[in-house]
Amino acid sequence: MTRLPLNDARWGELMSRNGKADFVPKRLEQLLQQPDDLVAFQDLWPVLCSEGTAWSAAYAAAPYIIEIAQKLSPEQRFEHVFFIGYVAQSECFDSGESFRLQPYLMECYHHALREALALLGATLVCTHDADETRHLLASASALKGHRALANAIEHLDCGCPHCGKEILS
Repeated sequence: MTRLPLNDARWGELMSRNGKADFVPKRLEQLLQQPDDLVAFQDLWPVLCSEGTAWSAAYAAAPYIIEIAQKLSPEQRFEHVFFIGYVAQSECFDSGESFRLQPYLMECYHHALREALALLGATLVCTHDADETRHLLASASALKGHRALANAIEHLDCGCPHCGKEILS
């Protein structure tokens, strides 16, 4: 299974939140060289997947994010495995070309989801607050193909719909 090479012109055909994703390979290359640069990762991932929307470049980037996460300790990779789970939770393949999982990315993307689940398991046993644990559990659900459950878990922080009391404390 071959991931989309970072020097492949098809990155320019993929979309991000900001339009064409031709800038993504350079950012991924920088993260591969400095996997512990959390600020750079936090700057990248919202343009690939945010607000419940995964753009097509997120599927191509997923195998690289896995490689970056594998270079980090379980304690350091929380955001990386959460991101991959969030992409799985936010998949919107039938919403138009900007969001479509291209056939040439499918096998590698699905392989990245399986690898993310193993990395997430190692990360889940680390110390986390309730919000981080909730995000990891939602990601695990999405990675297992249970998007509705992932959405339900993700929204547990909204409080009781009847009295407004916080559910998580």
